[in-house]
Amino acid sequence: MTSAELPTAANPGPFGHQQRKNFLFPENYTQFNHGSFGTFPKVVQDDMRAWHDRVEKNPDLWMRRDLYTALDDIKTQLSEFVNCDMEELALVTNTTVGINTVLRSLRFDPGDRILVLSTGYVSVNQTVRYICDTHTDVKVIEVPITFPISDKDMLTRVEDALKQHKELKDGSKIKLGIVDWISSVPSVVHPVKELVDLLHSYGALVYVDGAHSIGQVPVDLSYLRPDFYITNCHKWLFSVRGSALLYVAKRHQHLIHPTSITGEYSQGFAREFGWAGTQDYSSLMSILSALTFRKQYGEDAIISYTHSLALEGGKAMAKILGTQTLTPDDHHVGNMVNVALPIKDLNHPKANTKALMEILMDKYNVFTPAFRHGDKFYTRVSAQIYLEVQDFVRLGNIWKEVVDELNASA
Repeated sequence: MTSAELPTAANPGPFGHQQRKNFLFPENYTQFNHGSFGTFPKVVQDDMRAWHDRVEKNPDLWMRRDLYTALDDIKTQLSEFVNCDMEELALVTNTTVGINTVLRSLRFDPGDRILVLSTGYVSVNQTVRYICDTHTDVKVIEVPITFPISDKDMLTRVEDALKQHKELKDGSKIKLGIVDWISSVPSVVHPVKELVDLLHSYGALVYVDGAHSIGQVPVDLSYLRPDFYITNCHKWLFSVRGSALLYVAKRHQHLIHPTSITGEYSQGFAREFGWAGTQDYSSLMSILSALTFRKQYGEDAIISYTHSLALEGGKAMAKILGTQTLTPDDHHVGNMVNVALPIKDLNHPKANTKALMEILMDKYNVFTPAFRHGDKFYTRVSAQIYLEVQDFVRLGNIWKEVVDELNASA
């Protein structure tokens, strides 16, 4: 399929409302927040239940033998999807487990520093702070970022922080840098390859938080070459919640162990991560059917449609609200777009995430996260193959009504 033939918001092809039949939404509900928890097609749910049935027919056969074959099959297919060696992959339940796995496995010595961006995901940055709190003279270097910002300026700010630290000449070193591929709130695609190369050039290990990457942007780990990478398959890939992919470069695998140590300790990376104890592994198994579901359309087609829809839907909402989207450059938008909300009084008692959430859910039966960034409020809206531009128009009108009522009560 040529680029001219790929589905777009204007020409959905196999996508849009006709896809709703493949998902589990009731007729009166539209999902605008795929980015937080994802969702999965009916066929993926059916496949997960089939795995349940298979396990219960012979639990010993499954737990003692067949599980490992199935995990290897998933890793093999995923390694082709993200272009890396299958032996560099482990399956975990989510990205929070991933960051804890890496940070709590690495050895941090006095004088070590961990560089993060201020816009990093809260659980990631809080895990970094935990490491600092529990180690002597291990500190965080936080690079302040406010969007919109150009790729060049972001890289300059990170390099300035690296240079300033180097000029201290106090014996400390930046051991690890943690960067997003696509930040969560606000959602912005980062110049991840350039960030990885920059941090490597200063001698730091690099952990890429790609929670939102797989299924939203093409992933090529052989090109990216991070030391560590994590992504949630249950967000944009369409697998069941509790399925994530952890990449650890072979040169570091002797350092990394699961958060829960089992009898497989010291038996090698694959063995240690293959057995996480007695649990339900069906969410991990669902990755196979998620990949199959996507293959019928093709990755290029899915990414083309959802990216185009995010751009066009964001513009439609901004026009209704009389505002603008956060990032003027299209390449900073993946499948999620941040639209400014025209809230006049940012100190209004209802101008907060929780209050706005309750209004949306209780009155309108919809939800998109609202947040303050810089000196404005925004809402993050997720495009997906089951949505169309008219859904964004409806959401824009809902948000206009909410904000108009809030402004009138100021």
